Amino acid sequence: MELDSYNERKAFDETKAGVKGLVDAHITEVPHIFRLPQGTLSDKKPSVSASAIPIIDLADVHVSREGIVKKVKDAAEKWGFFQVINHGVPLSVIEEIKGGVRKFHEQDLEVKKSYFTRDVTKSVVYNSNFDLYNPSSLCVNWRDSFVCCMAFLSFPRCDCLC
Repeated sequence: MELDSYNERKAFDETKAGVKGLVDAHITEVPHIFRLPQGTLSDKKPSVSASAIPIIDLADVHVSREGIVKKVKDAAEKWGFFQVINHGVPLSVIEEIKGGVRKFHEQDLEVKKSYFTRDVTKSVVYNSNFDLYNPSSLCVNWRDSFVCCMAFLSFPRCDCLC
């Protein structure tokens, strides 16, 4: 029996519960939409050698901006991810951000559903798989996403004591 991937994806999406919702429901089998067809990976070879994860060191960003941009581009193309060091963000801030994201995903489902959207123009977006409906995807990624876009605004100088 051939599975109707689009309808499975749509049904999953309409729950607005994401992957975390599947885990919380104590599923005993990973749904078909999250599985690659058998044999898909058997003949694949790594495109890069199995060396260390690329590290982008921002300590030299003022000296060699072009070099750092090239390293980011290469790492993104060949690996899809990289580690950034000497970025100046204190570890305490990073831990607070991770804690905030964890708290968001752990809160009541009804609260999370109020942020569930596929509208990328929203300033707060929660969904599972931003590319869920991509017809070229052989399977769905096992991930939920929470995006919060912020901008720094420039305000006119205020001479008051506020």
